[in-house]
This record gives sequence, C-alpha cells and structure tokens, in this order.
Amino acid sequence: MKLSVLAATLLLTLATPAFSVPIEQAAESSSDGTPTTTATAAPKASSSSSPGDGGDSDLAAWIEEETAFAQKSMFANFNPEGSVPGFIAASPSKDQPDYFYAWTRDSSLTMRSALHVYNTSPSEEVAGYLEDFVTFQVNAMGQKTECDCLGEPKFNADGSSFTGPWGRPQNDGPAERATAMILVAEALGDNSTIGEEIKTAVKKDLDYIVETWQTPCFDLWEEISSVSFFTLMVMRKGLTDGAKFLGDDSYTSTASEIEAKLKTFVGDKGYIEASQDRDGGLDYKTSGLDTSTLIAANVASLGDGFYTPGSDAILATSLAIKESMADLYAINADSESEGVSYAIGRYPEDKYDGIGNSIANPWFLCTLAFAETYYRAIEEWKSAGSIEVTATSAAFFKQFDSAAAEGTTYKADSEEFDAVVKGVAAEADTYFKRVQKHATNNEMSEQFNKDTGEETGAKNLTWSYSAFITAAAAYSGKPAA
Repeated sequence: MKLSVLAATLLLTLATPAFSVPIEQAAESSSDGTPTTTATAAPKASSSSSPGDGGDSDLAAWIEEETAFAQKSMFANFNPEGSVPGFIAASPSKDQPDYFYAWTRDSSLTMRSALHVYNTSPSEEVAGYLEDFVTFQVNAMGQKTECDCLGEPKFNADGSSFTGPWGRPQNDGPAERATAMILVAEALGDNSTIGEEIKTAVKKDLDYIVETWQTPCFDLWEEISSVSFFTLMVMRKGLTDGAKFLGDDSYTSTASEIEAKLKTFVGDKGYIEASQDRDGGLDYKTSGLDTSTLIAANVASLGDGFYTPGSDAILATSLAIKESMADLYAINADSESEGVSYAIGRYPEDKYDGIGNSIANPWFLCTLAFAETYYRAIEEWKSAGSIEVTATSAAFFKQFDSAAAEGTTYKADSEEFDAVVKGVAAEADTYFKRVQKHATNNEMSEQFNKDTGEETGAKNLTWSYSAFITAAAAYSGKPAA
C-alpha cells in the first residue's frame, strides 16, 4: 500500500501497509483474500453524546454494518495460512501489487484497532492475536536485516526479514511498535505471561529512538528520506509513554527535544510541512502538504494540545490539504451534489496509482483520517469547554461560521459552540459518505480510481479496515487509544 524508493538507484518499486465488535472465531479468507466468516453484531455507532450524532440514521446504520465487516476483514489478515503466528499481512494480495508482508508500521498501527476491539469486548481469541503480535515482533527485532538496525521496514510470512532493495531504514516503526506493546501490556495485565518480554523489547526500541531521532530516514510512505513530522510525532509518543511504562524519566528529555523540533514544521505557508532535511528519495513533493500529518495527530498526539486533532495547526493543515484535493480527482465533481466529501489522497503531487507510477488516486485510509480528525477534535473542544479561534485556525472555522475571526471564542453550551460543533460533525460525516460510495460490497482496497471511483490497488488492505475502525470509534464518541 505504499511506494518504496530503491536505496541504490532511487527507482520506485511497489510496497504496502484501528467502533468495535467481538470476533467469535478467526476469520478465514478465500483464495482472493475476501473474508468468509462473520463477526457478531456491532454496537450502535452513535449515541446522544457522540460527535457523529447528527441525526443521519442511514449513515449510522451503515457505519455499524461496515464496522462489523471491517473487523472481520482486518482479522482475516492476521495469521493467514502459511504464516507464523503474529504475522499481519498488509494485504492478501501477492501480485500486482505484492503486499503479503508484515510491515512493522502497519502491524503496530493495526494493533490500535485490535486493542480497541479487545478493550470493548475482551475475548481469548483477540487476546491471542495481541500476544502473537508481541511474539512476532520480538522475533523480528532479533533478525539479521539489510539495514542492520531496528528500522527494517518489513518481514516475510515466515518471520524472516525482507532482503530486497527498499527504502530503509524507516525509524517510525520502532516507535509505533513500542507504543503498541505498551498498550498490549496494559490491556492484558496479569493475564499475560509476556510482560517482561514486552518491557525488554520496549526499552530496546526506545534506546534506538534516542540514538536515531535526528537522523533522516524514509517516511511512512517509503518515498522520501528526511526528518519527517509523522516519524517525530510517533517517536515523541513512544518515548513519553515508554518513560511512564518503564519508570525511566531519562526518555523524557529526548521527547522534549523532539517536541522543540516539531514546532519548526509550521512555516510561512501557515500549515504543517511534512518533512525537512531531505537527503534522498522523491524530489517532487514541493507543497509539503501530506495527509500523514492528520494521521500523526490521530495516532500520536498526547491529549496535551500539542498537534492534537483540534489544535490550530492541524485544523489549518486539514483545510489546506482538502483544498489541494478539490480539483485533483474527477470524482470530486460530485461532492456538492451528492453531499459527500472530496476524496482524499496522500499528497497533491502523488504519482503512485496502486500498481505503478502514473497519476495517483484517493486512498480510503486518507479519506477516513479526515473523519477521525474532526470527530476527535469535537471531543477535545467539549473537554476543554470552549474553542479559541486564532489567526492560524480562522480560515478553518470560517467554513462553519462566516463571522469567525482571530479572537473569537465559542463557549460550551452556547448556541454558537453547538452550531460550530454540529457543522464540523456534518463535515466529518461526509468523509464516511465518500467511503461508503466507493466501498463496493463493504470491501476496501488501498485506493479508489480518481476518474471512475472503482477500487484499485491492493485488495482488502488491512490498514484501510483498521482506519475505518478507529474513525468509527471516534464517531461513536469513544476514540481508540
């Protein structure tokens, strides 16, 4: 589900990749990767206090239906036939494109979804998946790798490391893995026999982050070697969570240094630019706009207002990305008439079409990132008790209140606050409606065609389903950890 840059030649090659219901049994897949088993009924997606409670019963019913399907489909890619326990395939697709690998990033982010399922409805089956994840990742950390480091991007179904040319290292992986393992330890508690194993692995990953955070590496899309906003965000979270988990405050000083660096990513353009200090890979990402900034806010912010979903810089960046996508894809011409959002891709200059390089398409997970960001922002504002409009965020809020300006304050329980929240929730709903329009038979591949809207790229992408689960959790008012 991603595009990788060959380290030696910089030629592009193909590559890959969290609302909750209990799963009664491990989902199985047909030969084409289509899930064949069913999950139990999903709980209602919205409630009277949920951000997504806009009165659209049809949308709520579909989100409930799709959540059950997404969970079933996601788990179908856990421990597939022919793999060792803990292998999470980015997709069952093995050709055009071949995504039958376990990316450290994708697997770790998918754990957020699996953990949400477990924390909502604990089961021995899902607990087994969590422990398998730890076992697989600990093994991966001990494998001989091409980069000779913990930033090796992906691993084979037998647990060995991928040794072909690739964009490496990818140092967000160890940070996401540390966070996922901490969440597994907290979820399983005394019911797990792998607690000490997790502590050892987390310390190893955190020590690696301390050593490497200032060094350029390949980003989450595997295309640019740089100092990446997304990578630094997940590193900051990993170190902060890890310091608490291990009882070792030494990691907080590095987290503070990373925070200071992250503040430099908002420049004269008024939005977050995704990378700095590029030293290799693609050279045509000139705008700096990238949906990964919103994904970072969703998966790596700490609830402290620093690049959280409801923060000024994230909101301003979301508007800039949305505007950059408006005329990029032909299917966006139907947005106003059909009441659906603009389809969202990774970044405006993208050329990866899901198989090769031509003109890129929208992605399910990127479109869902907008929905999750806005639902999470609503919860943030409700918790804060107000919304403060700044020069940075004024243009965003003008979409919902033409009188919004720097210095405007919306107090909770006021008509003005309620109107803005209702407007943002309605906007978030349209991103689900866009996904609904293109998720044929509930399935979600990596991308959908910019002209026809038909699904394309890797089928049944694990990250697409994972992204739906976390977006639906935010819609329900109970965001994933």
